Amino acid sequence: MTSERNNRLLNAKLNKYIVPGIMMSLALQLGNIVDTIFVSNLIGVEAMSAVTMSLPVETIVQLTGYCLGIGGSIAVGNMLGKRDKESASKLFSVTFLVTLLVGLVFSVCAFPLSGPIARLLVPGGGALADYTGDYIRVSMLGAPVIGIGLMMVNYLGVENHPELASAYLIIANVINLILDYIFLRFTPLGITGASLSTVLGFLLAMFVFLLYIRSDKRNIRFVRLKAKDFGVLMEAVITGVPMLVFMATNFIKALGLNTIIINQIGEEGMAVFTVCDNVLLIVEMLTGGIIGVIPNVAGILFGEKDYVGIRVLCNKMLKYSYIVLAVIFAVIMAFTEQITILFGSGGGELGRQMVDALRIFAICVIPYLWNKFIVSYYETIEETAIASFVTFLENAVVVLPATFAGILIWKQIDGIGIDGIAIGFVATELITVIAAWIFRKIKHKNSSFYIVPDKNPGTNLDFSIKSTYKKLEFFVNGMEEAQAVPVKIMEFCKENGVSGNKANLAAVCAEEMTVNIIKFGGKTSNWIDINLCLEDDLCRLRIRDNGVNFNPLEYSHDSDEFDIHGIELVKKISSSMDYIRTIDMNNTIISF
Repeated sequence: MTSERNNRLLNAKLNKYIVPGIMMSLALQLGNIVDTIFVSNLIGVEAMSAVTMSLPVETIVQLTGYCLGIGGSIAVGNMLGKRDKESASKLFSVTFLVTLLVGLVFSVCAFPLSGPIARLLVPGGGALADYTGDYIRVSMLGAPVIGIGLMMVNYLGVENHPELASAYLIIANVINLILDYIFLRFTPLGITGASLSTVLGFLLAMFVFLLYIRSDKRNIRFVRLKAKDFGVLMEAVITGVPMLVFMATNFIKALGLNTIIINQIGEEGMAVFTVCDNVLLIVEMLTGGIIGVIPNVAGILFGEKDYVGIRVLCNKMLKYSYIVLAVIFAVIMAFTEQITILFGSGGGELGRQMVDALRIFAICVIPYLWNKFIVSYYETIEETAIASFVTFLENAVVVLPATFAGILIWKQIDGIGIDGIAIGFVATELITVIAAWIFRKIKHKNSSFYIVPDKNPGTNLDFSIKSTYKKLEFFVNGMEEAQAVPVKIMEFCKENGVSGNKANLAAVCAEEMTVNIIKFGGKTSNWIDINLCLEDDLCRLRIRDNGVNFNPLEYSHDSDEFDIHGIELVKKISSSMDYIRTIDMNNTIISF
């Protein structure tokens, strides 16, 4: 039987995640961009370069929060997809504690190590080294706050609270913006004030997490840990390997690029690189917010083996990303001079060089999107080898020789070599996306790009019904469609040789559950997805809806809020019933 699921329910949930995802990505990267703009305009271009020179240290400070947050949230999403809340809570608690402890180590090392690290990053010392040391000192002191913040925003996404994650980061960056202006304009703090405003923004915004911690609808929560529980940390580490590789290679990339550009071109080259790198951050903010929906949602779908849903998700995210990229490219080409002035170029020869480099750089945005999508998607479906390969290739293997070669070649053309920085960006992304395609073909010779099967496992009946309910129109709305559900199920079971007893059980359960959803799901419930899967000797019924939060396992016969008699019947005649609220949807699985 042909699949009849219209995917409107899943699409509605994806639309809910996209805007918070973009806002979260914007807010996540906005701190560095705001610091760069304020520092360049209120202190000078040299100080602006110091923000870029500090990126290797910033990467290490963020490493634990990013890796355990992303790796942990994906692993937790898979656990929740399998209905294992206990393991999910243990993993959450362990990653929180480890992130906090690692952050405290950085804080202790801040004062004795910040100066020597700055002199190592900036050969020759001078004012640029002093600026860099001042900036990274405060970042290291604030490592526990930044680490916990980055970790929590990822867990909030998988816990159906993308709006809280984006709210946290927006508040943090609004505070950062205000404090940046105050500290740099009205105090003698200088570049230290820029770094301090970022840390204080993260700290003061943490009250948002209290809204989550106090919620009684959480799937994961803090639990008392035993020594043996720390073994579950490997789930986050293994899943987060691509992000670990990404952060490690980002460190190598930042350190290597800074060294190459300073030695080959000097501080003017660093200023041009800083502008291109910040524009790339803007690209990442907008497209990354869309692509960032994939781990939160696809992790759940992958755990449920809903491969059809994964394809729907990815196709939708790519479509939106293409639209955003087209707008970004047009803006860069049309307003190149204005963008460079925003970063304090002040026109002149340096400004002209920034304009030329930025227009060349704009070519890399499309392959850059594909590389980010590949890493995010393959990490989620546990193809960590491909994701890690792309990450390592892009950020460590290709970028340094590509940039070095680009500068040397362009020096032969104009005697300066600044445009070679942009050429390095373009070459890196193009080479990486081609190599990723080749690697995937070698590892999975006969598979499609998505690798996962085209269809869900087993033999499936997959369809959607409307769930609109109005008392005065009881039989002309969703209830009429609900009455057709058992008919479809009986026909499907008959076509596939299912015993009459199992077929009747599945039909009764589906009708009772859908009627209950339509009557009591509330105004938010518009569609119900119904899947009946026949696999080996198992008959499994999965029902999704976006109505009010309702766990059929927690309600007893004495409740008058729902039709408990029907639910009690389902419990009695089924061999098992599992429930979880994920992606802001009720997910009930009934087996026979």
